[in-house]
Amino acid sequence: MRLLVSNVFLYNKDMATLKDVAALAHVSASTISRFLNQDPTLSIPEETKRCILEAVRKTGYEKRQKKEKQTLKIGLLHWYTLDQEMSDPYYLQVRGGVESYLASNKVEIVRIFKNDLHRWARLEGIDGLICLGKFSKREMETLTSTYIHVVFLDMETAPIQYNTISLDFKTAMKDVVAYLHGLGHERIGFLGGYEILEDQSVYPDPRVGSFLSEAKSRNITYNPYFLIDRYTMESGYAMMRQLLEQENTPSAVVACSDPIAIGAMRAIKEKGYRIPEDISIVSFDDIEDAKYCDPPLTTVHAPALELGKYGAMLLLNLIEKRVDLPFQMLLPCTLVVRESAA
Repeated sequence: MRLLVSNVFLYNKDMATLKDVAALAHVSASTISRFLNQDPTLSIPEETKRCILEAVRKTGYEKRQKKEKQTLKIGLLHWYTLDQEMSDPYYLQVRGGVESYLASNKVEIVRIFKNDLHRWARLEGIDGLICLGKFSKREMETLTSTYIHVVFLDMETAPIQYNTISLDFKTAMKDVVAYLHGLGHERIGFLGGYEILEDQSVYPDPRVGSFLSEAKSRNITYNPYFLIDRYTMESGYAMMRQLLEQENTPSAVVACSDPIAIGAMRAIKEKGYRIPEDISIVSFDDIEDAKYCDPPLTTVHAPALELGKYGAMLLLNLIEKRVDLPFQMLLPCTLVVRESAA
């Protein structure tokens, strides 16, 4: 809180904020935050450092900061809105992993969704940031230049520029195609989904290239049966109906999410086909509903809960150790064989 007396700002030292320091030092709040947190990549003149230290002393911000820093505060930024996330069991599991790990370590969590008002103001004073979902290059640059310690979950970059943790869907897709081919399937369909970034570009799903490469190497017919729409049951239902309208139907289908597969299974049954006798189906995620499908769904187990826990653990380690070198981590996925593929 500031009071203007005789054209001089007086600060209540128990309520001084980073913005107060910035106003007095004539430096951005993000620069001051990086300086106070000893960011090794920050390069500013000695005179600027002196001005910041003087502003910190005058406002009493440093004492207040030390008192607050007894409890870490981590921001959790979602690329989804709350409504979108509630209909996506995969991202709900990832968030659950993040929150359970931070809660067990007594860390304060600030949850921010895509459509939250004043979301950037709510992230002021955080010690680190976990970004959950798919972000454009522009967004990643902005976030990492604003906050010192940032980890992105469920995405990767090439080359490695940021701290990212994702799942090895590329290898998992190879395992799926090999499994179906081993069962004797020569005509395999593909039902995928688009993930549209903030800049309207499409996030490259590693499963697409992996499926195409593996299908070609095994001389599998896939071209008439390759469809991509959305990661929803409605989309899976519509895409499967489109496949079943063709003269020759695939003997097996790979769905890139369990919701897509569940929608596709309904379309298959409505047309009078049997699963897996007429059409086998394999999907990804291994959500709780997968084991209760009729028949139970063969699917790739995506360790979403562990993805969230690893993200939280590594972020806290970055804060403690002040490591600056970016990393990329891939977690393994495993095929869970049930009754929908034979």
